Amino acid sequence: MTTITIHLPESDAEVIDSISGILKNVKGSRISVDSDEDTLTDDEVSSLKASLKEVDMIKSGKLKPLSMNDLWDN
Repeated sequence: MTTITIHLPESDAEVIDSISGILKNVKGSRISVDSDEDTLTDDEVSSLKASLKEVDMIKSGKLKPLSMNDLWDN
């Protein structure tokens, strides 16, 4: 099992709903919500939204994921 920690502002319910929707489709996944006062910048929220869209496109077969070699060669 892999654990990913994502910090989101509570006010950005759209991103939280998107993440929850993606994870609900993964068998055996679970979501643990913990709230604190830290907030993300607008740039961080935009990057996260773009990343989630990319994950959804990879999952649906519309985009090919990068290989480990691609990641190390950059």
